[in-house]
Amino acid sequence: MAGGIATNGITTAVAWVNLAAVFALELCALGALGYVASRGAAPLVVRVALGVGVPLAAAVLWGLFAAPNATLQNTAAMIAVKVLVFGGAAVGLVLTGHRSLGVALALTVVLTAVLVQVLPSPDATSAAATGGTHSVPAATPNR
Repeated sequence: MAGGIATNGITTAVAWVNLAAVFALELCALGALGYVASRGAAPLVVRVALGVGVPLAAAVLWGLFAAPNATLQNTAAMIAVKVLVFGGAAVGLVLTGHRSLGVALALTVVLTAVLVQVLPSPDATSAAATGGTHSVPAATPNR
């Protein structure tokens, strides 16, 4: 057992589905940030620049601090970036008249975050199921 939950095939499948949902939510948040940033009374060129620039900046921050293999490992920064990206997307959707989408995004983010903490890591469950002999090959850089 890992984290109080038996490590079986169903648990592993649920953990993988949850991680896929987390990734989909990250993409949805970036899309929502782009949409929200492009909704204003500014000239078209400014709205386009914001619609592209805001999600790009969020993606860079995510890669630096919040991604699983983040360049800069800092728990406080990771939490701040996640709150900024997901919170900004959810609040932005609500403020642009998409209350249901904003609330759904926020609730789904909270649910998947709880499941990430409760469910064992899919890699850990795979290793436990195969007697610890299973490992995911590390990505090797192209040289």
